[in-house]
Amino acid sequence: MKRDYVRPSAWGATKGFFCVTVFGLSMQVGPVLAQSGQALPPVTIDAPTPQAARPTQPSRRAARSQSALRAAVAARQQNVQPAVSAAVGERANGPVVGYLASQSGTATKTDTPILTTPQSISVVTKDQIEAQGAQNISEALRYTPGVSPVSFGANAFFDSFKLRGFEAPRYLDGLRLPADITTFAIPRIETYGLERLEVLKGPSSGIYGQSEPGGLINMVSKRPTSTPQYEIQGSFGSFERFQGAFDIGGPIDKNGEFLYRIVGLGRDSNTQTDFVQDNKLFIAPSFTWRPTRDTSLTILSHYQKVDNKGYQQYVPGQVSFLPNPNGHIPYGRYLGEPGSDGYHLEQFAVGYAFEHRFNNSLQFRQNLRYTDVSNDLASVRTEGMVTDRLVARSYNYVKANAANLALDNQLQADFLTGPLTHKVLFGVDHFNLRASTDYRSTGIAPIDAYAPVYGASVPSFASLAPFILRDDKQSQAGVYLQDQVKLDRWTLTVTGRQDWASTQFTSKAVYPLPGMYSRDDAAQTGRIGLNYLFDVGLSPYVSYSTSFTPNIGADGAGNSFRPTTGEGAEAGVKFKPNGSNFMITAALFDIRQKDVLTGDPANPFVNVQTDAVRVRGFELELKGNLTRELEIVAGYSHLDPRVTSSIAGYAGKYMMNTALDQGSVWGKYTWYDGALAGLGLGAGVRYVGETYGDNFNTFVVPAYAVLDASISYDFAYARPDWKGWKAQVNVTNLTDHFYVASCFTGLPYCGLGNARTVLGTLKYDWN
Repeated sequence: MKRDYVRPSAWGATKGFFCVTVFGLSMQVGPVLAQSGQALPPVTIDAPTPQAARPTQPSRRAARSQSALRAAVAARQQNVQPAVSAAVGERANGPVVGYLASQSGTATKTDTPILTTPQSISVVTKDQIEAQGAQNISEALRYTPGVSPVSFGANAFFDSFKLRGFEAPRYLDGLRLPADITTFAIPRIETYGLERLEVLKGPSSGIYGQSEPGGLINMVSKRPTSTPQYEIQGSFGSFERFQGAFDIGGPIDKNGEFLYRIVGLGRDSNTQTDFVQDNKLFIAPSFTWRPTRDTSLTILSHYQKVDNKGYQQYVPGQVSFLPNPNGHIPYGRYLGEPGSDGYHLEQFAVGYAFEHRFNNSLQFRQNLRYTDVSNDLASVRTEGMVTDRLVARSYNYVKANAANLALDNQLQADFLTGPLTHKVLFGVDHFNLRASTDYRSTGIAPIDAYAPVYGASVPSFASLAPFILRDDKQSQAGVYLQDQVKLDRWTLTVTGRQDWASTQFTSKAVYPLPGMYSRDDAAQTGRIGLNYLFDVGLSPYVSYSTSFTPNIGADGAGNSFRPTTGEGAEAGVKFKPNGSNFMITAALFDIRQKDVLTGDPANPFVNVQTDAVRVRGFELELKGNLTRELEIVAGYSHLDPRVTSSIAGYAGKYMMNTALDQGSVWGKYTWYDGALAGLGLGAGVRYVGETYGDNFNTFVVPAYAVLDASISYDFAYARPDWKGWKAQVNVTNLTDHFYVASCFTGLPYCGLGNARTVLGTLKYDWN
C-alpha cells in the first residue's frame, strides 16, 4: 500500500467560509461548500495518487438552512475565487497525513485555514514527531524556527521554552496548563499521546488572556476515531533504554455512537549522565459519545508517573566550554550524590470537550479540564568553582503541588451581512490555579569535576529550615469577541477581550518576605489582522496584537507586582501553490514588553519591576512534500533581543539565554517503487547561534550545530503478509559533537547538550 498526500480541496475566499465545520468528532465531514450545499467526507489515504472525494448528501435540516445562504452567495460569486488549500476532511484538532497541516484552531479558536490566518503558526504533526524519533516536547520542537528550549541539561524532567525571546505558556487542547518553574511543579506532556503540536507566534492575549508576547504552545491530544485502529511498538537504544507503547481505539457499537481510545507508554531507561534515570508510566484513555449528528461529548484524561534516581543538574561553564587546563568534562559526568538524588512526579488530568450544532449557522463548544501535578525532588546544584577542578555545591529539596481548573465556553455564529461573510466567536473562559511549595537548601562539600569521589554528607529534609514556603492562588476570568470577516479575497480578523485577574500568595519563609500579598487587576487586549489571498495561493498579511501577564510575588519592600504588558506588530507572507502539498511562511516582527521582572542588583533573591525589552526579528519556514517521495522541514530565525531600560544597568544588553540565530533543515526520502520500495532515509542539521548567559552579557555560550539521521522500512513492500510491520532507527547528534546547550543567570548554571543517542523502534499496526 503506497502512502501519498491528499490533494487540497478548493474553496474560495467567500464560498464555504460561513458554513460550519464541527470541531469535534460528532461530524465526520469536511468544509461545507456553500455553492453546492454539500459536505465533503474525510478521505482515507491509501492510494499512490491523490483522489478526489465525492460529496455526500446533506441532512434535510442542513439543506433547508443552506438554501437562503446559497442564493445570496451565488448572486455575488461571479469570479473564480482563489483556492484555499486544505486536506479534505482535515480538522483543526484531528490527524494530519505527512508534515503539513492546513487547518488550525489555535490562533482563532475556530477551524480556520492556516493560509488565511494573519499570524505565524508552526504545526508539528504526529508523522513528523515519529519520523524524527522525538521522545519529548523539547525534541519535537527542535526543528521549529523561533523556539528555544530553556535547557536545564539533557536530562531535564520538565519542558520550558522561549518563543521569539519570551517565555512560552503551554496549553493542552486549548486550555492552559499549570506552570511554576520556581518549584518545578510542571506537568510534562507525553508526545506519544499527541496528535500535533501547534506554535502560535506573537502576542495572543486577545483570544487566550494572560500570555507572554512571544506566543504560546498548544498541544493537541489524540482522540477517539470512527474507524478502528490498533498499534503496538517497542523501542530500545542507547543508555539501556527499553520502551513499550500502544495506541488502540475505534467504535464500540456498530452505529458508531460510542467511540474509545487508549494510549499507553512505559519506559525503563538510564540517561547519558551517570546515575540518572529516565523512567515513566503513562496512560491516556478517552471516550466519545455522539448521540446525534450535531452533538458530541469527548472525555479526555491522562495519568503519568515518573520515579527516577538522579536528577538534572547544572554544569559550570569553567568545566564545560571555557578555557581550563584540564579540558571539559565528559557528557556522562555526574556532579551530584548517587543514591541521595532523585525525582518523583505524579500528574493526572481529566476533562471534556462538548460540542453542539444548533443549525448550520450556530454552534456551541465547551471545554473543561482539571489538572493536578505534584513532585518530590532531592538534588545537588552546582554553585560555581572553588578551584579549576573543585566545584562548589548545594543540596536542594523541593516538595510542591500545583492544580488548576480551566474552562472555555465558545459560541460561534456564521452569517452574511450584505457583501460580507462573518465568522463570529463569543467566548467566556475561566482559569483557577492553586500551588504550594516547600523548598529547602543547604551547602555541601565540593567535588572534583575531573575525578569525582562521591559520599558527601547530605542532611535530611526535616533537619533544614524552609527557604521558600508559600501558597499561591491565581484566578482569571475573561470575555472575548472575535469576527473573521471576508470580502472577496480579503480576510479581516478582529479580536477584543476583557480580563479580570486576581493573584495572592502567602510566604512563610525567607523568600519572599513573610506575609500575604494580593492584588486584583483588569486588562483589555486585542488583535487586528488582514490577509489578501491571490489566485496562486499567495497570502500576504499584517497584524497587531497586545498581551498581559499577571505576576505573583512582591519586591523587597513588599510591593506586589503589576501585570507585565506587551504589544507586537507582524508582517508576513504565506505561500502554498495551488495543487501542492508544501507551504512557505516568512514573517517580520517587532515585539515590546514593559514592567518586566528582573533580579534586584542589591539582592539576587528578590525581583524588581523596572525593565523593558524589545525583540525584532525575521523568520522563514518551509514544510511539506516537495515531491511524493521527499518530505522536508526547514526554518531559520534571526532575533535582535534587547533590554531597552533597566534599573539594574542592563539597558542596551541582549536578553540572556536567547539565541540570535537559529537554522535547521530536515528531509526524508521514501521509495515507493522499484527495488528500494519501502525504504526511507532521513537526515537533518540543527544550528543554534551564540547566546548570552547572563544579563550583563559578560560571556557568550558558543554556537553549535548537530546532525541527525534516520532509516526506516515498511515490511509490506517485502511481503504482503507482513503488512503493518515497520522498523525505524533514529540517531541524534550523529557525530557525538560536544556542546553546551545554554547557560542562564551566570556561569554556575549551564546545561550540556545531548550526546549521540541511537533509538530503534519496531511497530505493528492493524485495523
